[in-house]
Amino acid sequence: MRPWLSLLVILPALPLSGCCSLARFWCGPDKTPWVQQRFDTPLATARTLLEAIRRDDPEVVYLCLSDGYRRRLGIDSMTAVLAWQRIREQNPGLHVAGYANVPAPRRTGDDRATVAVEVEGLTIELDFERQAYWEVRYVSGDGVQLEQGGTTNFAARALVAADPAHPGADDATTRVVVGPLVLVHDPEAPIAVDALDHVALTRRWKVSDLRVR
Repeated sequence: MRPWLSLLVILPALPLSGCCSLARFWCGPDKTPWVQQRFDTPLATARTLLEAIRRDDPEVVYLCLSDGYRRRLGIDSMTAVLAWQRIREQNPGLHVAGYANVPAPRRTGDDRATVAVEVEGLTIELDFERQAYWEVRYVSGDGVQLEQGGTTNFAARALVAADPAHPGADDATTRVVVGPLVLVHDPEAPIAVDALDHVALTRRWKVSDLRVR
């Protein structure tokens, strides 16, 4: 778990800011507005990460990291939870770092972005990468909701082409075709269209690196 610990050890190193931080430590349940868990923009991902730190949620911290960053750190969802427990026990009040304001990230490419977050005199630089996912949720014949999906190549799943049919001379239409999304299931339990609750091809921004300056 050493690489994961090295990622999070910067958080307890942040100095607490006197009375304000002390008040937050003793104030009881958090009454501030909830930040929705989102990864559709770099800013949303950064806010989700800080919210997870503030609310002591290692599983969401793990969700904020890109697949490549997880591999470099040598972690999975189980080791992330265990490492977070150690960090939390050694550093009460860690959640205070989650109150930092996040400025607008700067796009450095179609699938890349970066942002610098000021926290108690230190600068934390977050790099982001955009990853593609496919998702299908459906209800089985016995009423159980199931889900399949994973990372994918967006360009291999989506086709954008001009649509010859358009409503008027001043308008143009473009056709976006998504698929195929292949599901693996019991041949004795076919999947009907009415059983589908959610079918999506999407992109999410994840943290690909973290640096402290």
